[in-house]
Amino acid sequence: GSVPTVTTDAGVGNTRQALTDRTEQGPVPAVVIGNPYGMDEARLDSMVTDAMAAGISGLSVDFTTDPSRAAAAEPRLVVVLNPAADPTGSAACRNPSPIRTLPASDELRVLAAFCDGADPIGSVDTQDTVSGPTDRRFQRLLWRTASALFPDDYAETYGFGLLPNSFDFGFGGGPEPPIGDDPLAPPEDYDPLDPGPPE
Repeated sequence: GSVPTVTTDAGVGNTRQALTDRTEQGPVPAVVIGNPYGMDEARLDSMVTDAMAAGISGLSVDFTTDPSRAAAAEPRLVVVLNPAADPTGSAACRNPSPIRTLPASDELRVLAAFCDGADPIGSVDTQDTVSGPTDRRFQRLLWRTASALFPDDYAETYGFGLLPNSFDFGFGGGPEPPIGDDPLAPPEDYDPLDPGPPE
């Protein structure tokens, strides 16, 4: 399968620490800009926020697009689906509403920024081939976006990395994890020395 590309324009900074501190207070506000598949907005919002939360390993986050549910107004997550140009994280944080977005094509781009007011604490730009909102690759792309924006500090804390850099969610063609499980956890019968059946 294709591995989504992740690029950062502002580096990622201390997004993980900021999110950890913020999550302890309660739900974190999120804004979803763009609707490439012409879906029901509420359904799209919950799909995006659920998948982004699922992609952050080792941290249980509740993103909400309902400002009244958020524990505080900042910092907040801004997710732009299929931006028309190359917006930066700072543009998304300053004022995301005017960012032009496009209807879906074969490739879906996602710009995600974690914002403190008008300033991005960090932002990432990812893309992958996605055929529609029910395509598992849509969910995976959002997982990848979230894990790039809020990288797990496990390796730094414990001094060794368990995951290869180019991680493939396919697990060699085995069953995919149900949503809500940690997408980066290997299956129980995972043998790191056995690459599994070829794709």
